[in-house]
Amino acid sequence: MKIPIFYAINDQYASLLSVSLQSLADHASPKNQYQITVLYQTLSAENQQKLSSVATDNVHIHFSALDDQFSKLFEKDHNLLLADIRTLTIYYRLFIAAMFPNYQKAIYLDADTLVMQDIAGLYQIDLGQHAIGAVTDQLLAIDPDLSAYPAQVVGVNAANYVNSGVLLLDLAKLRQQKFSQRFLALLQQYHFKLIAADQDYLNAMAKDKITFLPVKWNDQTTVPFDENGDVGLVHYNLFRKPWHYLDVPCHQTFWKTADRTPYAQDLHDTLAQYDDKDTSADDVKHQSLVNTANQLFKEKVTLKTVLSQGAASL
Repeated sequence: MKIPIFYAINDQYASLLSVSLQSLADHASPKNQYQITVLYQTLSAENQQKLSSVATDNVHIHFSALDDQFSKLFEKDHNLLLADIRTLTIYYRLFIAAMFPNYQKAIYLDADTLVMQDIAGLYQIDLGQHAIGAVTDQLLAIDPDLSAYPAQVVGVNAANYVNSGVLLLDLAKLRQQKFSQRFLALLQQYHFKLIAADQDYLNAMAKDKITFLPVKWNDQTTVPFDENGDVGLVHYNLFRKPWHYLDVPCHQTFWKTADRTPYAQDLHDTLAQYDDKDTSADDVKHQSLVNTANQLFKEKVTLKTVLSQGAASL
């Protein structure tokens, strides 16, 4: 079985991606072929070479420049592209179906993930009639300062608002539904202020048409979970990252994996250099999210108000 998997990074995240790739390879079944595409904006030849060293006989790693992909995507119809390509690259995961028409189904993973089981288990999940599979965003479901944001701004109940760091995508259905074109139309007509950019668009456009995946495939470290339980994938989203903090879920597995990558020393140095100033900055970033959400509650034109009229929804 061939399993297409997408990541997207720049040079800053190469070391993190190496750990995710190594963990994926560690659990890859010899029965499958894992076709990994790393989308990038800027990624040096040195980093590409280091990341390629993680590849095995059945874990293949290919690099694809986002600028090139977007240029190809829009070269036949420049009227579709009213925004600068550089601006659109932040929404890359919403264009995977359009950029890679040869794939029918795929997985998307953020770089700050640690694969704990064979990712084929995720790929084989049946999405039913839906084109997107994801796990709910666990922080927004319980954070008293942010839990109102999905419903009031995005138009999705917090319990159904998903995290876009791990996605199972039926690319054929997304193309049939013209997902990318609908998103572009929405983006060009409105300039929404959001706290989670592409994640908010994905939730709003696919409201009530997402298959909720087992939480094990996106155990997020923003909330407590049983690291000794059935964990398929750990997502170090937002601030609790093992290369910054010691007391982080599955940190021992992370470091055992990291120590077998070409970036082991770089990651250890990052941890050693993270100080109280950086910790305080994380607190400021969280408060900034809360402040932005509170400001957006006052906006009259939001994803919720626009999508409630049926614009661009699936």
